[in-house]
Amino acid sequence: MHLQITEEQDALRDAVTGFLDKASSPEAVREAEPLGWDPKVWSGLTDMGVPTLGVAEDQGGSGASLRDIAVVAEACGARLAPAPVVETMVAARLLARFAEAAGSFLTDLVEGGAPVAVAPRPAVDGTARLVPGAAVAAAVVALDGDDLVVVAVAEGTTSPSNLGSAPLADVDVTGAGRVVLATGPDAVAAYDTAVDEYRALTARWFIGLAREAQAIGVQYAIDRKQFGVSVGSFQAVQHRFADLATDLEGADLLANKAVWALDVGDPIAASFPSMAFWFAGDTAQRAASWALHVHGGYGFMEEYDIQLYFRRAKAARLLLGDPRRQLLALADRLWSDPAAGAIPGSGLRMTHTGRADAAVNGTLVETTSAGVDSSDGGFDFRLGPEVEAFRAEVRTFLSEHVTDEVIETAHHTGTIHDHGLHRAMAEAGWISAGWPSEFGGQGRSPLEMNSLTEEMYFSGAPVDGIGVASLVAHTLLIDGTEWQKTTIIPEILSGQALCSLGYSEPDAGSDVAATTTKAVRDGDEWTINGQKMFTTMAHEAQYVFLLTRTNTEVAKHKGLTMFVVPFDTPGISITPVHTMGGERTNITYYDDVKVDDKYRVGQVDGGWAVMMTALVFERNSSWYGEIVRLLDHGLGWARLTPSPDGGQMIDDPLVRERLARIAIGNEISNLLGWRAAWMAAEGTLPGVEGTMAKLFTTEHYQWAGNELIDALGAEGLRRHGDATTGPDDGWIEAIYRHCQVTTIYGGTSEVCRGIIAERGLKLPRNR
Repeated sequence: MHLQITEEQDALRDAVTGFLDKASSPEAVREAEPLGWDPKVWSGLTDMGVPTLGVAEDQGGSGASLRDIAVVAEACGARLAPAPVVETMVAARLLARFAEAAGSFLTDLVEGGAPVAVAPRPAVDGTARLVPGAAVAAAVVALDGDDLVVVAVAEGTTSPSNLGSAPLADVDVTGAGRVVLATGPDAVAAYDTAVDEYRALTARWFIGLAREAQAIGVQYAIDRKQFGVSVGSFQAVQHRFADLATDLEGADLLANKAVWALDVGDPIAASFPSMAFWFAGDTAQRAASWALHVHGGYGFMEEYDIQLYFRRAKAARLLLGDPRRQLLALADRLWSDPAAGAIPGSGLRMTHTGRADAAVNGTLVETTSAGVDSSDGGFDFRLGPEVEAFRAEVRTFLSEHVTDEVIETAHHTGTIHDHGLHRAMAEAGWISAGWPSEFGGQGRSPLEMNSLTEEMYFSGAPVDGIGVASLVAHTLLIDGTEWQKTTIIPEILSGQALCSLGYSEPDAGSDVAATTTKAVRDGDEWTINGQKMFTTMAHEAQYVFLLTRTNTEVAKHKGLTMFVVPFDTPGISITPVHTMGGERTNITYYDDVKVDDKYRVGQVDGGWAVMMTALVFERNSSWYGEIVRLLDHGLGWARLTPSPDGGQMIDDPLVRERLARIAIGNEISNLLGWRAAWMAAEGTLPGVEGTMAKLFTTEHYQWAGNELIDALGAEGLRRHGDATTGPDDGWIEAIYRHCQVTTIYGGTSEVCRGIIAERGLKLPRNR
C-alpha cells in the first residue's frame, strides 16, 4: 500500500501548476468567459505535451499512466483552466486504441492541433447533447447506438450561455466526415472505459477545485472580522469547514482509488469511478457553496473569485445528468448481478457490497493486473501478500470461534465481550500480534493490525474488551514505567487482564479536563475519591485507566494525573447502567481508594498528555466493520422482501438510491481508516487524520442506520429476537439504536470537528 505520488508526478503537477498560475489567473478565467476558452492556455499546455500524455510513445505521446494524467486534471481544476483538458486527454487515449481508424484525428492532435472532446453520454437520435469542450474542439468521439464514432465538429458551432461558462455544444454525429472507430460490444466496452476515465479524471479535477475553494473560504474566514474577532473562530463556521475538510480528504482518496483501479485493470473497478465522480462532485459543490456563504454578500459579487468556483462545481457535476439518477446507475453496477453479493466486503475491495467470503482483498487485482508494476507508479491500494495472508488466517480463525451463540449472548447481556473468544485470541497470539517479540508479540505491521480489527468487526465479534485493553497497553508502552511495561502490559497481552476507561464524570464529559475525582499524595501512596461515568467493561475488567485531579492551583488541564488502578482495590464499587443501544456500561465509585505510586502513569500533573496519547489509539474507524454489516443486513432485507409495486425491494428506486449512497460512504470510511493505518506504518502519528476517520465513520454510521430503518417503514420497528421479525431479523432496528452512541464515544463529533478546524485547517481558536 502506498498513498503518495511519485517524484515525477509531483514535478509534473508543479510544472502544470506553475504555468497555470500565470496563464489561468482568476483575471484570465474571467476574460475567457462566457465561452470558457483561452487559446493561450491551450497552446501552452500543448507545448508541454499535456493533451496526449496518455498516448503511447510510439504513437507520438508520452506513454503516461492514468495516475500521471490525474495530477494534471487536479491542477486544472484548482486553476479552473479555460480549456477542455480532461476531455481531450480521455479522447486522445480512446483514439489511440483505434489509431488506424482514427487516422488524422489522432495525428492532428499529436501534432499540437485543436482539442478533441469525448461525449460522456451516448448520442440520442444522432445528436450528442451538450458535449463538454465541443464548442472549441476539432472533433468529438461519441457512442451512437453500437457504433463508436469520431466526427469533425461543424464550423460555426457555438456554445449556449451556461452556468459554468464552459464550451458546451450539441454535435450531430451522423453527418459527413463521420468515422466509425469500432462497432458492437467492443465499441460499447471501449466507450464505457473512456467514460469511466472521464469520471475518474473529473473527480480529480473536482478535488483541485474543492481544495482551492476551501482555501479561499478558510483564508477569508481568518481575515474577516466581525464582533471584534475572526469569523473563523465561530464554532458554527469551524464545524462546517471541518465536515467539508473531512469529506474532501475522503473524496481525494476515493478519486485516487478510482484512477488507480482503472490504471492497474482491477476487474471490479467499474463502481469506483462512478462513486468518485458522485462524491467528489458533491463535495466540491458543497465546499464552494460554503466558502461563498462565508463571504456573505461579497461572495455574491462577480468581482470575488469564489463565485467562479461555485458555478463551475455545480455545472461540471451535471454533465453526466441528475446526480440522483447517477446513484441509481451505480446501484445497477453494484447489485443488478445476483452474484454481486459475492464480491468481498472487506479491506480495500468492494466493501460497499456487504460482507462475503468469496475472495480476499487484492487477490483479484493481482491476478488480472499481472505484469503491471504499480510500485513505482504512485499511489497503490493493494495491501500486499503479507497483509492478505494474515487477513485470511484471521478470517479462518474468527469463522470458527465467532458463533451465532457468541453474538447473541453479547446482544442479550449487553456485555460486548466473550471470555472464551478472548482466551482463544490470546492463545492464537492475536491480542499481542502487533507488539514486538520482547513483549511476546509477532511484530505485525499497523496495516496487518488494521486488517485484524476489520475482520473482527466484520464477523460481529464482541471485542470491546480487546479494544480498550489494547488502547491502555499501547499508552503504557509510551508513557508507562518499566514496572508497568513488564508487569501490566504482559497481563493484558496474554489475555489475563482487561481494562476500563475512567475518564467521564457527571459534570465532565467532553470537557474531561473538568475532572474532579481527587487523588491526594501521601509519600508513595495516593488516596482517590470520586465518581466516574460510563466505565464500560468495569464489571469484567482487572484495571481502570483513571484520570484524576491532583492540582487545583493551575489551569484545569495542567492539574491532572493518570493512574492504572486494579479493580480489586478496596473502596471501588460498581453500579450497572443499561443503555438504549442494549449495551451495559457502569458508574464506578472511589471511596478512599489507596493506590501505590507505581500505578501512576506519566508525570504528576501530566495526565492530560497521557490522555492525548491514548486518544490517538481510541479515535480509529473500527466502526467501519459495523457499517459493512449494516449494509449487509439492508441488502439481505431488500433482496428478500417483496415490493408493493411487484418484484423485490431491491428493485425500488428509493431503496437502491439509499443503498448506493451508503455504499459510497462505506468506501470513504474504509479509505480514511486505512490511510491512518498507512501513516502509522510509515512512522507518522495520524492525529488529525485519525480524528477525521472517526468523525466521518460515526456520522455516516448514524446516517446510514437512519436511512435503512426508514426504508423498512413500519416493519423497521420490530426488534431483534421477536418471533415476527422479517428478513433482517430486527438487526437494523438494533443497529439504529446502537449507532447513536458512536458519535459520543471516543470524543464527540463536536470535539473532533474542533480538532480538525484548529489543528488541521489552522482556524483561530474558538471563542
